[in-house]
Amino acid sequence: MFSGEYVFLDLETTGATAGTDKITEIGLITVKDGQYQDEWQTLINPQKNIPNNIQLITGITNEMVKGAPQFSEVCNDLIKRLEGKTLVAHNVRFDYAFLKNEFKSVNIKYSPKLLCTVKLSRLLYPNERKHGLDSIIKRLQLSCGPRHRAMTDTRAIWDFAQHIQKYFEPSLIKTSIDKLLKEPSLPKGIDKELIDSIPSCPGIYIFRDENNCTLYVGKSKNIKTRVKSHFSGDHSNKKDLKINQNLTSIEWCESAGELGALLLESQLVKTLSPMYNRQLRAQKNNYTIHWNPAEETPDPEIKELAEFDDIPFGSIYGIFATKKQATKALKDLAKLHNLCMKKLNLESGTGSCFSHQIGKCLGACINKESQMNHAMRLSMAIHKLLIPEWPFRGEVLLIEQNKNNGILEKHTVKDWTYIKYEIEGKKSDDKYHLVPPSHFDHDIFFILRKLIAKPPVDMSIIPNQ
Repeated sequence: MFSGEYVFLDLETTGATAGTDKITEIGLITVKDGQYQDEWQTLINPQKNIPNNIQLITGITNEMVKGAPQFSEVCNDLIKRLEGKTLVAHNVRFDYAFLKNEFKSVNIKYSPKLLCTVKLSRLLYPNERKHGLDSIIKRLQLSCGPRHRAMTDTRAIWDFAQHIQKYFEPSLIKTSIDKLLKEPSLPKGIDKELIDSIPSCPGIYIFRDENNCTLYVGKSKNIKTRVKSHFSGDHSNKKDLKINQNLTSIEWCESAGELGALLLESQLVKTLSPMYNRQLRAQKNNYTIHWNPAEETPDPEIKELAEFDDIPFGSIYGIFATKKQATKALKDLAKLHNLCMKKLNLESGTGSCFSHQIGKCLGACINKESQMNHAMRLSMAIHKLLIPEWPFRGEVLLIEQNKNNGILEKHTVKDWTYIKYEIEGKKSDDKYHLVPPSHFDHDIFFILRKLIAKPPVDMSIIPNQ
């Protein structure tokens, strides 16, 4: 049930970007406890040209808004109609972003509860695939005038609300609305205005405590959504509970795409040593299993990566924080695949290995199994740990471009090593910058391997000739 006061609203605008485009029309209906109260609509002079394609969609022309009031002339009347009421719209974040920006330009703070009818439709009609306004109108056979005018679309949203009140149990509607209206429980010192100012784009975020100590570094394709997720749970996770208890400030840095966010997160975890990041910590030494059956000593050896002048990609297996971890990996393979402990350099001495004595080795240690057959079985067993050869002839340029925030990032890489970083369209005085490590970094390897194998849609791979 729609218990309380609501404003059903739709806007028409000069485009899709709240930061640069403007409102051209507002239509709203006020509702109290599920009952219609009144409605209000007006054209708005956006003080900028309405693009031809937008005029074709909405039917609102430059001539129509020429004599209309500017937003500053209607803002006081509008805020009286909106204040204290839950804002209801189809894709409500879109309309809210425009309203918030327009009110901000006239020094009015607007921060309502938001109810999205797209999300409400998904909750109530989980078996339906489409939840756009046209689809809802057609599916529910709602009467509707010409689309893409503010008041017409507002009435369609209100008709949807009336329909569900007629055909669904009030308790189900109330439960669904309460679920969508549930506000995240923000930590002390973190206000909603700060959360609202976080951009909905790729990048990293940093949580700090009152002493400016770094609690946590995270990354996401959508920084705002990810940050809010830290506050929307029940904090049954001890780490999240401790973060929320100590968090007093949030920083963030935008990127062009997923690669830039992943690389910057890896770098900052190593340099800032956050209290609650367990992965990506800097390691003084990393170990690997080196094995090339074509060499004179064809048995696997555990080595530090630092021992290699040029890392022999294609004949190293796994990257481990300690020698003990690398040894365990070999022992697990021997146990699982009946491999010889001596041929894995895990035992020394003469005669058969211990595993053969207990029937777990096929006898490569005493030539009962041929060296070639053992090598073939080892190759199949250890392949999942292979650090492959660089799949290109030389350097490649990985380019990410984000049209929403205007950032373009170029990452030059070779032999799974990050070489050079360039950025365009971002403030040069930004606090956090990517700095290529100039040496092989196993975390960067895993990031590059994953994204090169399956590039995101906004990332281009260009071999440097």
